[in-house]
Amino acid sequence: MKKILLFIFALGIFSSTVNAQHKKGREKIKAYKVSFITEKLNLSSEEAEKFWPIYNKYDEEMMQLHREERYNIKKEVFKNGGIEQLSEKESKNILKKIRDIAKQRYEIKANFHDRVSKILPFKKILTLEIAEHEFHRKLFKKYKGEKRRKLSK
Repeated sequence: MKKILLFIFALGIFSSTVNAQHKKGREKIKAYKVSFITEKLNLSSEEAEKFWPIYNKYDEEMMQLHREERYNIKKEVFKNGGIEQLSEKESKNILKKIRDIAKQRYEIKANFHDRVSKILPFKKILTLEIAEHEFHRKLFKKYKGEKRRKLSK
């Protein structure tokens, strides 16, 4: 019994440590993204004050959809034994969920553009779109490079 309790306690400490490291990594990426976008958009302090609360809400909504698609839909596919094991009806339902998420993404982005166009000129909004793609590309390259370095050790 003592061994079981000790194991559970150690597992709890380990998982909280891993979770804290994961959260710290996300915060670091978030700070890099804010810095990257601020620099690319050349926001005035007045623009930044109004822009960031709107952007942060938009970004969180988009991340939530990404999580839903990535985890819930994948989980649904693999709990049924993978794509090969899905029935046509199950496949159709999953594709409908994917389309629904794509529609939600479009609506969230359109709403964001409407709201932020009251603060920023359209050229800066277009610059933001390009900066977001550039940021994700750089982040992916960095992650890919770190993964290669770890594998080569």
